[in-house]
Amino acid sequence: MKSFAPIALFAAGAFAAPNAAELSLRQLSNVNTIMETVLAGIQSLDQTCVAYSGGQGQELVQASDKMLTIIRTATDNAAAMQPLSMDEAIAFQPLSDKLNAAGDKLLDDITGKLSLYAQNCICESTLNWVSQISGNVNTLMTTISTKFPQGGKGGDEISHFGQVFTQMQESLQSCSGKACTPGSGPAGGFTPTEAAVPGAAAPTGSAHRNGTSSGREGNNGKPNNGKPNNGKPNNGKPNNGKGNNDKDGNKGKESSTEDSTSMKPVSVSTGGAAMMTFSGAGVAAALAVLLL
Repeated sequence: MKSFAPIALFAAGAFAAPNAAELSLRQLSNVNTIMETVLAGIQSLDQTCVAYSGGQGQELVQASDKMLTIIRTATDNAAAMQPLSMDEAIAFQPLSDKLNAAGDKLLDDITGKLSLYAQNCICESTLNWVSQISGNVNTLMTTISTKFPQGGKGGDEISHFGQVFTQMQESLQSCSGKACTPGSGPAGGFTPTEAAVPGAAAPTGSAHRNGTSSGREGNNGKPNNGKPNNGKPNNGKPNNGKGNNDKDGNKGKESSTEDSTSMKPVSVSTGGAAMMTFSGAGVAAALAVLLL
C-alpha cells in the first residue's frame, strides 16, 4: 500500500493544479489588490494636500511617508513578477486609467498650493518629500515598464511624467532656501512659476517688446492692412505689411500683446508605463500550488 502513496499524492496534486485560465484570474486578482492599494495611497495623499490650509505641514509629511511605503512595496512586487502577455496588459487597463487620473490630480493639487506653502514657509519640507516620491515613482514606473510586452506604451510617458515632477520640484525650489517668516512668506515675496513641460500645450501668446510702443499719432489701435505707416507709432498692433512700424525703425514687424502668462493647463499622461503595479506574491503562490 505504501508504494501507491506517491502516486495518490501526485494524482491529488494533478487534480488540484489550476489551469492557465485559473492562474490568470488569480494573478489578475493579486495585481488589482496591489494597484488598488497604490490608488488609495495616491487619493489619501491628495486629500491631505487639498485639505491643507496652513501650518507646519506635518500632516503632509506623514501622508507622504505612507505613500512612499506603498510605492516601495509595489516596486518590490513588480520586480518579482513575470513578464505579462498583451491580453493581461489590456485586462488591467481600466484600473490603470484610474491610477493615472489620480496621479494627474495629485500633481495639479500640489502645484495649486505653492503660494500657501510659501506663505507658511514649508517649501523646503514639501520639496523634500516631493523629491522622494518623484524618485520612487520613477523607479516603480521603470520597473513596471520592463514587464510589459514590446510595442506597448512606456518610454515617452515615463519621460513626460518625470518632467512634470521636475517642474514641480523647480517651482518649490523657487521659494526654498530663503529667509522666511510664517504668515508673510519668503523675503522678497514669491510668485509661482509656470515651467514648460515637453508634450504640454504651447502658450497661447507672448509679449513682444516691439509691440509696446504707443502715442497720440498713428492708426488709433487699428491694423494698418498693408499700408506704410510713415514712421508713426502703431500703438503696438500688427502692421500687416511693409513700412515703418514706429519711429525706432521696427520695420514690418508684427507684435503680439497677448498675455505671456496665459498658458493652457498641463495634462499629464503616464500611459502604459504606470499601467500596473504587480504582485510577485501572486506568481509565487501560483507556482506553489503547481508544486503541491
